[in-house]
Amino acid sequence: MAGSATAGNDDGNGFTADILNDLQRIAVEESRLGIPFITGRDVIHGHLTVFPIPLGQAASWNPDTVRSGCRAAAVEASADGVHWTFSPMIDVSRDPRWGRMAESYGESPYLNAVLGVAAVEGYQGDDLSAPDSIAACAKHFVGYGAAEGGRDYNSTEISAATLYDVYLPPFEAVTHAQCQTFMTSFNEIGGIPSCANEPLIDGVLRKKWGFDGFVVTDWAAVWELIEHGVAADRHHASRQALGAGSDMDMCDSCYVDTLADLVASSAVDEQQIRQAARRIVTVKFRLGLFDRPYVAAGSVDRQPFRTAARASVAECAILLENNGILPLPSQPPLKQGNPGRELVGTIGVLGPMAHATKELFGTWTLDGVPEEVTSLAGALQQQLSDSWRVVTTTSQADSECSLVADSCDALVVVLGEHPSRSGEANSVANPGLPAGQEAFLTQMLDLNIPVIAVIISGRATVLPAAVKRCSALLFSFHPGSEGGLGLADVLTGRAEPGGRLPITLPRHQGQIPIYHDHKPTGRPRDEYHRSSMNPNGHRQSRLLDCPGSPLYRFGYGLTYTEFALAQSTISVQSDNSLQIETAVTNSGQRVGSMVLQVYVRPQVAETSQPVRRLIGHKRVTVGPGETTTEIITIPRESLAYHHRDGTRSVDPGRYDFFVGQHASDGEAMTIAIP
Repeated sequence: MAGSATAGNDDGNGFTADILNDLQRIAVEESRLGIPFITGRDVIHGHLTVFPIPLGQAASWNPDTVRSGCRAAAVEASADGVHWTFSPMIDVSRDPRWGRMAESYGESPYLNAVLGVAAVEGYQGDDLSAPDSIAACAKHFVGYGAAEGGRDYNSTEISAATLYDVYLPPFEAVTHAQCQTFMTSFNEIGGIPSCANEPLIDGVLRKKWGFDGFVVTDWAAVWELIEHGVAADRHHASRQALGAGSDMDMCDSCYVDTLADLVASSAVDEQQIRQAARRIVTVKFRLGLFDRPYVAAGSVDRQPFRTAARASVAECAILLENNGILPLPSQPPLKQGNPGRELVGTIGVLGPMAHATKELFGTWTLDGVPEEVTSLAGALQQQLSDSWRVVTTTSQADSECSLVADSCDALVVVLGEHPSRSGEANSVANPGLPAGQEAFLTQMLDLNIPVIAVIISGRATVLPAAVKRCSALLFSFHPGSEGGLGLADVLTGRAEPGGRLPITLPRHQGQIPIYHDHKPTGRPRDEYHRSSMNPNGHRQSRLLDCPGSPLYRFGYGLTYTEFALAQSTISVQSDNSLQIETAVTNSGQRVGSMVLQVYVRPQVAETSQPVRRLIGHKRVTVGPGETTTEIITIPRESLAYHHRDGTRSVDPGRYDFFVGQHASDGEAMTIAIP
């Protein structure tokens, strides 16, 4: 149920349960075999109730948040006749120029795996055959996030080690979570386009991992084998894709138009077609479609989902800077020396995203309800009307904004990108703020009024240096239906900013790609995990015109309180798992949450390993002045990597573990792994 190959850029085409029931009646009652059809739709981060985009959900670092959002989407979508969603997207994404980063869970294979599993559990529920469950689809298998230059549909160059250690692990994890379907990617690996890659589909996915659902191609990917230059015509393309294990051909009709001819000419064994059909029909049985082909009349109480969506906005919002101005006080300080001022503070809400409503949805929202969205300006007017005077303007003219700002004690400047600037087929050469926004921010800062910058984006934005001048900086990936209200909750202190970066924010686009689990070099960078000392006196790996470190590191995010970590201890358990114990103290005046993060690096390995790789985490809530002792258990298998002989295993030896609040935090703890 999509209107085009890039339906995420368009308004959703209308459909109703009645329309789907009419079509289903033809399939069940008038076709020869009476096999019900399966309705698939791009329910990517909500259906009627839109949650933060997946990259935003990843900022929660909370599987429960992802699971509950996907459960809400499944309940709403199934009530409208949707049986199958093309989600989750678990492409490890390290290039913010790539628009489809918005659909991913960021740069970490571990985080993509953990949150991908949660998404599958949310969509499919405890009982796949239940009326409110839908089949999940893991995409894009595999390596799509490595598209060269961040250009959508582009080629990739992926080594075996990177394929097996970075791009495949999230897909293996969702296979074990019983994800029912997989979608192949548009890219090729080693010259073999994904939908025709038999070693990966039939070899790794089915035989090695035991996947027993069905594989669907992405839109027109079978026909595109001709464009890739590996198929002479549609018949040749169909034969390759079916032979590789692609069961369903999405939208280009290659299978429909050619398979009968291929069987007649003995180019394709009929058993291959029967096997593909059997896999598809099996998933339909598991969904209960043979027992319950029609959508039952009824309505869904959406209020709990809207409440959950609003809470998720705050949990996914990332506080990057704060000099103490946030949360906004209920009794604002008065500006001195202005006798004409009423006894109330004035706050201005300005900027190109201040009055955004539908734009808060983000990419791939076919069925959201724009009328339900409150802008951030509107939400702040609601929440601050008893204590502040809130002034705003919809004008983007510099003179008008400056006139409004001049009467204010503080400014909330709302910047960011329209959803049409991210998502499928929306890559950019410069992933910074859209044209004119840096100048606008600088203009507001030059008024010498405290500026709270709120940036709403669909990607890891390259932020201007001017953000460091802001009194506070709140970053949100497109937050969905309740975005305005949820962000206002954070600004006013009704909710804590719970987000941590699921992806590194560069200082400059010239640093791209930059990510926390990069490999060491013989001449390491001095500001990014490695020592500046090179015993041979050689120059370090660096840029002449930019520091090597990012502007904000993976895993980073502030709260409205302060946390201190005691030195962690680590021990090997009887089952060879690792147990890490850390005391966490909230030394501030408010209850707050932090994300305890565990990274690892072997001191010596057969092949070069990342300088730090995320392998565990835990979200911890602590009351003011309280200390809690937290335990994180790390399975021994988390230390495995791809060896020179093609096997994946754990080396015995000495490993350095780091426990902290972001990817560069924490002192090394060394332990010998037997």
